[in-house]
Amino acid sequence: MKLQQYVFDRLVGKIQCCKNLNIVVLSLGATMLILSCSTKVASDLPTDLISVKKPPSVEATDFQTFLTDSGVVRYFLKTPKLLIYDQEKEPYKEFPEGFHLQQFDGNKKIISELSANYGKNFEIEDKWLATGNVVLVNNKGDTLRSEELIYLIKEEKIYTDKFVSIKKGNDVIDGSGGFESDTQMTRWTFKKTRGQIYVEDK
Repeated sequence: MKLQQYVFDRLVGKIQCCKNLNIVVLSLGATMLILSCSTKVASDLPTDLISVKKPPSVEATDFQTFLTDSGVVRYFLKTPKLLIYDQEKEPYKEFPEGFHLQQFDGNKKIISELSANYGKNFEIEDKWLATGNVVLVNNKGDTLRSEELIYLIKEEKIYTDKFVSIKKGNDVIDGSGGFESDTQMTRWTFKKTRGQIYVEDK
């Protein structure tokens, strides 16, 4: 009887030990699974999602202003909405609802006008990015249309890799794969062009 009780007690002890061991193993497995998952998720997230974008330091609606260079008025800017991010590593101004920019010569005459559905102005580079229904018109009425245009202020240069269509009088010239010009479109080049040019018979 005592022997049977002893065997029974040992058996119960082993079962209890196995239960405890299973609980420990399961706990370790769950912990490793959680750690591995959290590590994987953190490493798989794009940096853009992890980093929090700072709010704009200035927000204005129906904004318009004159821009000067050495005391001379060079541009007039008008936009429905202006956001200024001057706390960023690369400060910029954003025009989420589009903008209209006029350029003046020394006699305060308009020599070009640029408009688009969206824009950005990068302060350090002194560069504009215009996208969506971009239209540039010079003082002769020559009209450029594209979906994207880069405007370099200091160099007075514009360029794009997108499709461009230029209407010059009765002539229409289309180009893709690269366009470059001065801001008044007096000297411009295409890498690939096609179009119609009308020639008068004499």
